[in-house]
Amino acid sequence: MTALARAVERSLAEGRRGLHHLSTPLGRANYLRKAEVVKNLKPDGGRLLDWGCGYGQMSYLLRNRGFEVVPYTIEAEEPSPSNLFLREQDLDVVCGEDPVRLPFEDGSFDFVLSCGVLEHVEDESGSLAEIRRILRPGGMFVVMMLPNEWSYAEFMARNIFKTSDHDRLYSVKKMRRLLARFGFRAVETWYSNILPKNFTPFPEAFRQSLGAHPHIWLRVEAWLSKIPPVCWFSGVVEGAFVRLS
Repeated sequence: MTALARAVERSLAEGRRGLHHLSTPLGRANYLRKAEVVKNLKPDGGRLLDWGCGYGQMSYLLRNRGFEVVPYTIEAEEPSPSNLFLREQDLDVVCGEDPVRLPFEDGSFDFVLSCGVLEHVEDESGSLAEIRRILRPGGMFVVMMLPNEWSYAEFMARNIFKTSDHDRLYSVKKMRRLLARFGFRAVETWYSNILPKNFTPFPEAFRQSLGAHPHIWLRVEAWLSKIPPVCWFSGVVEGAFVRLS
């Protein structure tokens, strides 16, 4: 069992909520795949801000792939139980107080990652202006897990299970247009999560059984995510963008 799997298992045993996305082998393998995508976009590594690092899985995985990672979060208390895993992995978490302003110098990062964050910020424009400010010219901003406005899973979450917490939905076109307003050029965009990963409305035993063979699940998904019109209804849209100047 990996350090991440052990930490998640312990956190769940301690009553920690909000870890459904990491509680199965499939959920963890999904983030492993996303870390590989980031690594392939920038094989030489560099200084990377994990903007809204959450539990810390992406910070951990990307540090292990050669990036100089700075995990960033907004927390009411420091140290926080929510970043215990990162502290155990000798990763120093930077905690901010302002919901928009970032406590970093201009042009201080080669890479900024938003994994499940941009769709939740209160001030989308202000936050993107800050991302642009702290990225060096030519630096890369990778946006992952933006909820797709055409997603069948999002439709079910909103209208059947009443579990969606996404106030804003996106398409590839909307994502590209939004980032272009802040001086970013799209390098690559793609669809992901055509197959569900969390199965949150279902019993835990069912979730674990469906998530027990992640490599088969992810291989099928990678194939489906490249086939229109199937991919148009995927769970999320994602992309890599370069700061132009």
